[in-house]
Amino acid sequence: MEQGNLSVKNQVAELLKRREYALLVEYCIRDRHSWQAVRFRLYDLDEPVRWAAIETVAKVMEQWWKAGRGEKVRNYIRTLFWSMTDESGGIGWSAPQAIAEIIAHIPEIIDPYGSMMIAHTIDEPPLVKGGLWGVGRLGKRIEDSVDFFRDRIFAVFASTDAETLGLLAWAMGQTGYRPAVPFLRQMQVSDAAVTIYCNGEFSVKSLGEWAEEAVSKITGVSGGLKSS
Repeated sequence: MEQGNLSVKNQVAELLKRREYALLVEYCIRDRHSWQAVRFRLYDLDEPVRWAAIETVAKVMEQWWKAGRGEKVRNYIRTLFWSMTDESGGIGWSAPQAIAEIIAHIPEIIDPYGSMMIAHTIDEPPLVKGGLWGVGRLGKRIEDSVDFFRDRIFAVFASTDAETLGLLAWAMGQTGYRPAVPFLRQMQVSDAAVTIYCNGEFSVKSLGEWAEEAVSKITGVSGGLKSS
């Protein structure tokens, strides 16, 4: 059995590296060991593998939802939220991203899980980056929740971490949240490199470029970062 489980883990890891989502979903639905192997990879240090696991989890949830297994989907999402609590004994790496990706595949569940994702992450240093990525992934669909948590989200602009600020800028641009524009304009001088996973690939830009792009999206004006 141990040898068999090891084989499954290796097979799943290889499929994740190749982003063979159709096969991964098929295996996860019919075999609990494959499903366990994919969930294990949510904590992988190899970023491409970890992101492929996040996307696979969401695709599996979508299939369960379509098959009428909504309570099974909700139970798994609750497990992800629990993994972000002190009671879990862990940190919940990748949980916010996985929750957001699941919502992106099943938009009907954005209420209440979208707001809950922000609430569980925005004040938690180990989770805030994942939460901000989740906001960006959901875009305009989560704008009302962004407005509700406005003060707590805007407090993140005080961060000195370039990656956090880059994710925040990208998220504000994706949601089209106009009140963020004055904060985004202040980032134009930063040339710190920030990598963000979006649209299936890793994109590297300076913090200033992420901010400029966000302002342009929000205002509809190219080069909108620059003050007149």
